[in-house]
Amino acid sequence: MGATEEWLRAESAATGGPVRLRRLARKLVRVGELRAAAAVYDRAYALDPDDAELTGARRELLDRLAVEEHGLTFRYVPAGTFLMGSDTADPDEWPVHRVRLDGYWLSETPVSWSAYCRLMGWLPPPDGRPPEDAAGVDRDGWFALDGANRIRLQYCEDETTRAVDWHAHHPRMELTRGGQPVDPASVFGVPPRADPSRPWGYDHKPMVCVSAQEAEEFGERISTGTVRYRLPSEAEWERAARGGLVGRRYPWGDEPPTPQRCDFDRFDELSVLPMRRLPPNGYGLYGMAGSVWEWTADWYDAEYYLESPVDNPTGPVDGEQRVLRGGSWADCAGTVSVSFRMSRASTSWRDGGWSEHLAPNIGFRLCRTEPPTPDA
Repeated sequence: MGATEEWLRAESAATGGPVRLRRLARKLVRVGELRAAAAVYDRAYALDPDDAELTGARRELLDRLAVEEHGLTFRYVPAGTFLMGSDTADPDEWPVHRVRLDGYWLSETPVSWSAYCRLMGWLPPPDGRPPEDAAGVDRDGWFALDGANRIRLQYCEDETTRAVDWHAHHPRMELTRGGQPVDPASVFGVPPRADPSRPWGYDHKPMVCVSAQEAEEFGERISTGTVRYRLPSEAEWERAARGGLVGRRYPWGDEPPTPQRCDFDRFDELSVLPMRRLPPNGYGLYGMAGSVWEWTADWYDAEYYLESPVDNPTGPVDGEQRVLRGGSWADCAGTVSVSFRMSRASTSWRDGGWSEHLAPNIGFRLCRTEPPTPDA
């Protein structure tokens, strides 16, 4: 018997099965204990994801628990236990092990360039930078930020269908020759756009070329005394990516990736699809497979699963590279599974350095946590 089958059998015996769990969840909803009800519905769904009535009730409750803050939507991932890793994939995904997490929220999509600039108090894209008098930023820092923004210009614009020379992607580019204005399009061409008549925008695609440090700075800036925003742990990311399914390879199940399921294997097209173009998973999260690699808070250790604690693991205490998850538009099908692990080093643009994160297929989404309620 495999780990998944063993876990499902034990779970069914311990809970009385999905029918009994569904009844309990309904009672909890009636008395207003919504987060506890979501956790119970999640256990029932894990045992019988093909029950349409159960799936509908669970989805309705998760929709009620969604939170909209700062112009971002956060989807609730209930507290509970899941099986992390894979016994049939790369060695650093071994072994399958049980993990228990508290409830949390994850942003419905990766963060867009426009949202990042707005909440950081920066000039909006295509400028995408702090005010010129930003404290603590030297010449090297501005140079590093400008280099990252040149890539964002090519990949983060809503209607752009293919990256070309970055100059062509700047809608306010000004050129002169002999003191006379020159149309930039006559020099650099015009980027192909799905709807050329639409205004330039940067809201519907993920921000790219993001370092883990930039993501953490963003979360710290919008956190309050009662609500914290941060990168998810690797375990939180994987539980969310699975969408409530147990032992499946992808967010939607075991069927292989297709262009209708996720944004992958399009390296030759040099573009990222809009984040909500393809269906969400069971938690209502978009792009958990493909689109862009997403930073987690954990340092990478190929053997960490051998010693990972059961309750709320947060990864090794230190390391040289951070874990990235999810695969991207530029990667093959083998990388977009819920258990595939990748890692890279990163450096904040404020430090003036260039690092491995400067790629058009690395972004992030935020985890939202708050103090537990009595029913949690």
